Amino acid sequence: MKRLMVAGFLLVFFTCNTNKKQIIILPPDINVLNFDTALRRNENGYFYHGKPFSGYMIQHEKDRHVVYKLPIINGLENGLALAWYNTGEKLLEQYYADGKIEGEFKQWWPNGNYRYLFNYKNGQFNGTQIVFFPNSKMRQRSNYQMGKEEGLQQTWDSTGQLVSNYTIKNNKLYGVISVQSCIPTATH
Repeated sequence: MKRLMVAGFLLVFFTCNTNKKQIIILPPDINVLNFDTALRRNENGYFYHGKPFSGYMIQHEKDRHVVYKLPIINGLENGLALAWYNTGEKLLEQYYADGKIEGEFKQWWPNGNYRYLFNYKNGQFNGTQIVFFPNSKMRQRSNYQMGKEEGLQQTWDSTGQLVSNYTIKNNKLYGVISVQSCIPTATH
């Protein structure tokens, strides 16, 4: 029975350690317009009346409809930034950590289809980056490791025809880059 209790404790201990909980801190519910002259940005972040700003920088239309909301804590972008088209449809979602884009960046076309799905780590492209046409067909898929192209890179035209297909490994390109000339050829 004692062995069973020790095994149960170890299982709970290791299970609890592998499920780390992330604490999310939200900025205070203070909204400052992006064109407020008291809000300044420099290489150290955002300052309001000369002090590090904590709150939301917002942008809105003439009708006061908010189209962009950026969370800022102690002068740095922190949290989920959101933007909407002036018609109300969601435009983008991007997460910031200590002033740098982190994780998945999503942007939509006005029709609700994805436009971009990018991945970031410490403010740099990292992982698969995808660009879509408005009809949701894939336009480009590229792969990055800490800001540098690495791995399979592909591009399609609007009909779905693959136009480039290559791999970058250790800064060397392998494969075919096919670009259709925009200059007509003469036939006699």
